[in-house]
Amino acid sequence: MKKYKVSIGIPAFNEEVNIENLLRSLMSQKRRNFSLSQIVVYSDGSTDSTVNIVDKMQKRFSQIKIIKFKNRRGKIFRLNQIFRQLKGDMVIVLDADIHLVGNNFLNSFVSSIINNPRAKMVAAHQIPIRPKNLTGKIIHASFVTWDHIRLGIKDYDHVHNFYGAATAYRGSFVKSLHIPEGIYDERLYLYLMAKKTNGFFYCYHAKILYWPPITLHDFNKLSARSFGKKYSQLDKIFGGQVSDAYRIPTSYKIKGVIKALYHQPLYTPPALVLNLFLGKLRSGKQVSDSPIWEITQSSKKIYEKYV
Repeated sequence: MKKYKVSIGIPAFNEEVNIENLLRSLMSQKRRNFSLSQIVVYSDGSTDSTVNIVDKMQKRFSQIKIIKFKNRRGKIFRLNQIFRQLKGDMVIVLDADIHLVGNNFLNSFVSSIINNPRAKMVAAHQIPIRPKNLTGKIIHASFVTWDHIRLGIKDYDHVHNFYGAATAYRGSFVKSLHIPEGIYDERLYLYLMAKKTNGFFYCYHAKILYWPPITLHDFNKLSARSFGKKYSQLDKIFGGQVSDAYRIPTSYKIKGVIKALYHQPLYTPPALVLNLFLGKLRSGKQVSDSPIWEITQSSKKIYEKYV
């Protein structure tokens, strides 16, 4: 049986809290039908201990490497470097602040491409951890409500099922990727590139955990990344597909909200009100065109109970 070669790229900015846990988890993954060629951390101008931690890890594990950059350029810039520099039958890109569920995560992820010749890009299944504070629980209910909506879509085939926190790419597809300058929604660009050949798929069995923000301030900062974005550059590339890409039929929304109310009757109503308020608050506001995101500190927590 052929052993597929897999490379992993991790863009990282000030990820000292979780980067060691993530790297250790990757090194402990079972490898049934693939070989792990390299794990490359792209330190995007980190000013904390991220670089020192990865330096120590690469002395223990030959597959781990770090590329250090003095200046912060943002995730899109580092993604383009990963697409250009990493080679293999598959390239996997992971956010540095996630936690992999189980030691078969990579097997499931890699198999989702090996077993499906049509697959060009596969998204992992994301699960938000429920915080302990009241505000955090309401925000968490907001994320869960949205999960019920997006996961109800047939075959999961929608840009809202592609968050970019854990993505597997076929190596031949990676060679065609370069996010053009002036595009600030890399998710939509990558999704539409995969959709050209109906090559987007979702792997429910490759699961990651992540911390949602636990403060209103951070939730607002996170929302600012998606509300009111401009798509003029994307329109030039993809035409009419762009305006409809984020739309979800009302029937899916109603079904998703009903499910959320059933599972979390206490926190879902205030979560719905919060999202409505944020939508109105950001409506008509100028959105920053900077490719560098504001960091939500409350979502950078160690996975104490899960590691």
